[in-house]
Amino acid sequence: MAADPLHVVFGAGNVGRALAVRLSAMDLAVRVVSRGRPPALPESVEWRPADAGDLGAVAEAASGAAVVYQCLNAPYSKWATLFPPLQRGVLAAAERHGALLVSLENLYGYGPTAGAPMTEDLPLMASTVKGRVRAAMTQELLAARDAGRVHVAIGRASDFFGAGVT
Repeated sequence: MAADPLHVVFGAGNVGRALAVRLSAMDLAVRVVSRGRPPALPESVEWRPADAGDLGAVAEAASGAAVVYQCLNAPYSKWATLFPPLQRGVLAAAERHGALLVSLENLYGYGPTAGAPMTEDLPLMASTVKGRVRAAMTQELLAARDAGRVHVAIGRASDFFGAGVT
């Protein structure tokens, strides 16, 4: 009998933890990867320490993954320099293991819409530093997908709220 597909969640902030709890509640095999052990993970969720900037550690932490979730973030004051390499590490791990990469994103990459509704059909036309960083990160994922290196799904949210969010 084959083992259950493994879902590996990179990042243990509000979203990563909530996702891991939800996946576990669906009786899926879940591993959370973060530098420090997150609080309040269910016993059914495996935790592995790794820094997403360390390609070897990230690849090892994603070993066996069918789906890899990129729920990482970096301090806003260092976002432009720290965040892209973190995503690159997760992307490399998903590629190495042939896993679907699901990336959590925000709406920064869209830029101003002059009041028009935001939809996934809008072009990435960011006008801020963080927006341009986010747009470039999105383009990296889509380029890897277009080159056939990895399957990618992107989810975007404007704000993260709910239980446990500060």
